[in-house]
This record gives sequence, structure tokens and C-alpha cells, in this order.
Amino acid sequence: MRQMTEADNYVLRVSNLHKRYGVVQALNGLSFDVPRGAFYGLFGRNGSGKTTTFDIISGLTGRDSGTVEMLGEQVGMEPSVEAKRRFAYVGGHINLYSWMTLQEHLDYVAGFYSTWEPNRCDELMKVFRLPMRQRVETLSPGQHVQFQLLMALPRHPELLIMDEPGNLDPVVRLRLMTTMTEIIRAEQATILMASHLLDELQGVCDHMCIIDRGVTLTAGPVDELMADVRQLHFHGVSGAEPPAMEGLWFEPIAEDELNAVIIGHTEDKAEALARELGARSYDTETVSLQDFFIALTSDKD
Repeated sequence: MRQMTEADNYVLRVSNLHKRYGVVQALNGLSFDVPRGAFYGLFGRNGSGKTTTFDIISGLTGRDSGTVEMLGEQVGMEPSVEAKRRFAYVGGHINLYSWMTLQEHLDYVAGFYSTWEPNRCDELMKVFRLPMRQRVETLSPGQHVQFQLLMALPRHPELLIMDEPGNLDPVVRLRLMTTMTEIIRAEQATILMASHLLDELQGVCDHMCIIDRGVTLTAGPVDELMADVRQLHFHGVSGAEPPAMEGLWFEPIAEDELNAVIIGHTEDKAEALARELGARSYDTETVSLQDFFIALTSDKD
């Protein structure tokens, strides 16, 4: 029997990725590891390199340097045929056969996968309510994403990669999140989702990587990364200029009140900041994923 190794704990390991498009450095040493069975969020502002990263992982574009290990194998210019059977990539720019009807396209794709489960396909068709007799070219952007998911999830992929599923209506989005978390629990599947809308993934993703301009700012389990992050609400501020420092983000609330998010919070830091601001008092609260993201990236402009 083969001995389990550390690599078996990860479905994807990205190390020191670089990619340049002309004068634009899209990725500049990006690194992160995706554990097996995780709901992993890749977060970054528009243009931060999320789509480029996914295109490299899935073999749609090349990289200048760096390594990608997926499902236990080193990925060259593109994943192997076996790896392609075991992962699925859902992205807004994926080309489909536009002249086929949705049903024809679905039947065509299903024939390539021995793991295809018709019952799951039927369940998802009820969730998405897509016009299966219409041609693919008639789909709206939101329907396009839903149809890609309809083609991906019945395959039981070990790794599902989703790029910015932002065109789904709220009802479908909620059903989708519920379905994906159920899949993770039941099958130990892994989901890697890119987004700049962090509020929708609060409480859903358990691991994350925040990137900016192709660089990893932080990566790891969400609970660990946010363990020492707090939001402070200062009252009676004297008007002193808030200090500029990394990991500290301010938002004025009123003339003598402001909010601050501190990464690496301690009581001593909070007290020192209150004195510097001349604040009469302050309240301490836990912080949202969105505010953590803002605090981490706000000084990168």
C-alpha cells in the first residue's frame, strides 16, 4: 500500500507564478496551497490576477515561470488528460459550441465522463431552470455560468474551479452555495472560487488567499488569518490625523467618530491608537471578511 504524503493533503499547490502580458506584470510570484476538501476563496480586486491564475492552472494560457501541482502531478503547459477528467473549470470566458442546443451540448459532454450522474444533472436542471431546447448562443451571461455548472457538477469533479460567478441572481446563487457545500461534505470535493465580493462568501469559505497585482498578500485558514483582526469604533475623536501604517484602515463615521480595522490587534495597540486620536472611548468588535480585505489592500493603491 502506498504511503500517504503531505502532497496528498492538497489538491492544488501554486508556487512563485509569474506572467507578463507586454508591459503588464499580471502575476509576480503568486503562491498558495489548496487543501483537499476545502472551500477556498481567491480574493482580489478586478485586475489583480485571479483569472490569469485560473487560466494557467487549467492550461488555457502559459506561464513565464513558477510551478503548479494539481491532483498529485506537476502541470506542464496544460494538465494531463487524466487530470482534466478530475477537475472542472467554470469561467465567464469559456467557449461553448454555440450552434448546439443546451440539451445537445449536455449530452455531448456527458459522454466523455464515466463518473457522470444523471440524477444530479436532473436535480441541477430544476435549480437552474435553463431553456434546454434553445441554442447556447441565446444564453445570457448569467445563464452561461449556470450552464457551465450544469455540465461540471454531474461529473463529480474532485476540484471545481470557479472564476467570479457574479452574474447569478440571488435565488440561484443561494441554491448554488448550498449545493456546493453539500458536495464538499458528502464527497470531500474541493472548491476554489475567485471573487471580489467577499460578503457573499462570509461563513462559506474556510480557506482563502488574498492577492493584489499578482502578489500573495496573505493565505491560509480563514479563522487563523482573522484571529487577531478587530474593528474599533472610536468616540469623541479630537481631530488628530489617523496614522498611516500597514494593516490599519480608517473610515470616518461622523465629525468626532471613526471606525478602524486593525490587523494584528492587541489591547495595547488599541489603547495607543485611542490616545493618538484623542478618543474619549472605543468599542471593539469582530470584523467581516470584506473589511479585512479592505484593510489589507487599502494601502496598495
